[in-house]
Amino acid sequence: MLTASSSKASENGKSMTNQYDVIVIGAGPGGASAAALLAKKGKRVLLVDKNKKAGGRMMTLQRDGFSFELFPINCVPTDHSRFETLLDELGLQDQVERVSADSIGVLMYEDEHGVTRSWDMGDSTLALFKTLGVPWWNLPALYRTLRFLGKVSTLKADEIEKLYAVSAMDYVDQFEIPKGIRTYFLASFGEGAFEMTSDRTSAAEAVKLFQEAMKNGGGRYYSKGIGHVFEVCAGAVENLGGTVLMKTRAGSIDVENGRVTGITTVNGEQYFSPLVISSAGIRQTVIKLVGEEHYDQKYVEWVSGLESNLACAGYRWVLNKPVLKTPMTIYFPEGCVATFDEFEEMAAGKIKPSNSYIYLGTTSLYQGMAPQGKQLVYAVMSCLPDPELDIQPYLDYVRDRVRKIMPEVLDCIELEETVGPANVPGLGNDAIFPGQGGESYGLALSVGQAGNVLLGGDSPIDGLYYVGCDAGGSGLGTNQAVDSALNVTKMVLGEGEG
Repeated sequence: MLTASSSKASENGKSMTNQYDVIVIGAGPGGASAAALLAKKGKRVLLVDKNKKAGGRMMTLQRDGFSFELFPINCVPTDHSRFETLLDELGLQDQVERVSADSIGVLMYEDEHGVTRSWDMGDSTLALFKTLGVPWWNLPALYRTLRFLGKVSTLKADEIEKLYAVSAMDYVDQFEIPKGIRTYFLASFGEGAFEMTSDRTSAAEAVKLFQEAMKNGGGRYYSKGIGHVFEVCAGAVENLGGTVLMKTRAGSIDVENGRVTGITTVNGEQYFSPLVISSAGIRQTVIKLVGEEHYDQKYVEWVSGLESNLACAGYRWVLNKPVLKTPMTIYFPEGCVATFDEFEEMAAGKIKPSNSYIYLGTTSLYQGMAPQGKQLVYAVMSCLPDPELDIQPYLDYVRDRVRKIMPEVLDCIELEETVGPANVPGLGNDAIFPGQGGESYGLALSVGQAGNVLLGGDSPIDGLYYVGCDAGGSGLGTNQAVDSALNVTKMVLGEGEG
């Protein structure tokens, strides 16, 4: 719970100008949201971030007339997201405009015989079934499909809670459903959504996301980019009397006698507060910023063993004319539902990427995001989050499949850049362990670290909290990070169960 600490600052001779009610490390989705929420409550907030602007991995950049994120983004749900709750609480609805496209995307499914069929995501469910190899006249297969989807759609909250100990793959494989339906569900609501293989992703999170997408839609974006939302949040901190220091890297979180006292930057500046909220990642916070010596060894071992989600590898292309007609095109070849072991074998060079799903996306269809007549396109697949990973085999596979399913894209490239795990630590959480650092979100919502065992945002250090995709939230990507901020700030304010 927040407490005043100015008297302590005076007693210790610390400068009042460097004394805050709360310090937030990291202006990504979780950190910027938490800082703004606390400033709105009248707290004197300091927000620090190593980058030049807010947004973290989802920072929006401007170049050559394009506004874009360095990595592909598609926000789910469309309606009633945690973003809406955040903006309502901050009173910033007028500063952030949600935008949408006429059609959010196209699904391309290649069956085991090499036949590819497409489904517009705004078309009927029966059309989807036909695309996935289940035509309406195949009554047995249709019945099994409807029974499965009906079950998943109607699971109650208490039933879903029991699925946190079950992987999405194990749960789905209890049902005798057609191959195409299995591929669609596990690739869409497992690896594709959560960037973790479906043999590790919690079935509870997959079911919750499926229900949310069916109820509130899938596909959401914001005018001026997703990063603009968090720039607005950072701006709100300053407008409400707080301080925002960009291009400022925290060197340590300072602890005395088991309690947080503030932070010290890498340049040696000290800032004091009885409360610190870290969006730097739980492992980075515990091992690097606080230090193992302040924790019980079992806690350090547990944190060190937490599982990252996957990363993505592929291309960012500037096209000399618009080619994609919808914000995303998802290609699912039959058999693309990989296990984590298979991704490890790919990383080790034992097998090559040969049958993975591919995400083709663009934000250039939204007004003001691209020069007239041009388009910026992402084409990526999943991979392990190791910044040292050789991504060339993944690039070869992505290019080969794009040539097969949408060759006109390759004919219009005027600028090509690659994206991979090595690009992530510069904007997101630092890499501190071998094989870690390039993850798309942070921790995976996998069995053993989701649901009741998911970090709630608090820590063993008095006054220290975690926020972002590593703690205290549920849902997909940025929505999870904002959910974390809403939950953790209530905890910090003494309004939650924590």
